[in-house]
Amino acid sequence: MKLIDSMNVQKFLLIFLVFSLVSIMNAVSFFSTGYAQQGQTETSIESPQFLAIQNAQSGTISEINSTTFLLQLNDLADKLILFSDRPDRVVVTQSNQEFVGNWTSGEESFRLDPPNAVLVVDDQKEDTIEIELYNPKYESEERKISYNFTFLGNKTTVSDLPNELGKSVLIIDSFPMAVNSQVTD
Repeated sequence: MKLIDSMNVQKFLLIFLVFSLVSIMNAVSFFSTGYAQQGQTETSIESPQFLAIQNAQSGTISEINSTTFLLQLNDLADKLILFSDRPDRVVVTQSNQEFVGNWTSGEESFRLDPPNAVLVVDDQKEDTIEIELYNPKYESEERKISYNFTFLGNKTTVSDLPNELGKSVLIIDSFPMAVNSQVTD
């Protein structure tokens, strides 16, 4: 019976992630179309914007101060999945080291405009947490990454969340990069 419940949770998680990604892609497409109609032409767009998906087997959340928290993701997948929306529809992978290295590069860097993200946690009950990420630190030997974050949306305290995380997926928005020079397959 536990195997069936576990399989149902995994199926639900997969279906939820697919619907979430489709929803995010539709929202990006909708807002991109509206933005283009307000005067921006396709010729002024230099490179596609990517959503990044980072997978981890476990993690922790702890409080730094009353508004800032620490997210640590452990046993990371070797690479992130990056994908863009129309018209480019590019899907590639990138190492965690390159991803963190690109965090502060360019005029549209995350250092100047920290990204929003959704953390999907697979524990006793599935949680999705909207957050804004800062200060990534990647430790390749330990295969872990940490981010400082603040809450977005309804959750305002770490007490709403488990301290220990199970399998987790972090979906990070609007990652600008030149496809040819920084993305690897």
